[in-house]
Amino acid sequence: MKKKIITIIAVTLLACLLFGGGVYVGAASNGAGSQNDPVVSLSYLEYRLEQLGDVGQGSTVSQPKLATGYKKTELARGERFMPGEGGVIVLYSGKCTAVGNLLDLSSSSVLKESSAIPAYSQILVPDNASGVVASEKTVLFVIPGE
Repeated sequence: MKKKIITIIAVTLLACLLFGGGVYVGAASNGAGSQNDPVVSLSYLEYRLEQLGDVGQGSTVSQPKLATGYKKTELARGERFMPGEGGVIVLYSGKCTAVGNLLDLSSSSVLKESSAIPAYSQILVPDNASGVVASEKTVLFVIPGE
């Protein structure tokens, strides 16, 4: 009987030690002080705010510039549009095909003669002899080339 009680106590102590060790290892693996740690000390917060500097205290933060210069162009069926060398075309609605070789900047591919122009892709026109022809009523947004 005494051996049973000693065995039960020993097994219980061993189980507690293993469980406690697992909890300790689990807590350490979350990385105390890391991004996953929900507790932030005041000194760490002050340090990070100091690194940011004066942002939000009267200083100006530059906003990203939006692309400007796009002009809306509507084409009827069969109408050709040649924006010139260096021009950019974005197909907004309708369907059109390539005249000459065009560069699809959105997918990094070359559109050969008579290829369908994908909607909403930025198409670069490499020369004055290239452009698009509308297969139906089409709306383009264009930055004219030279």
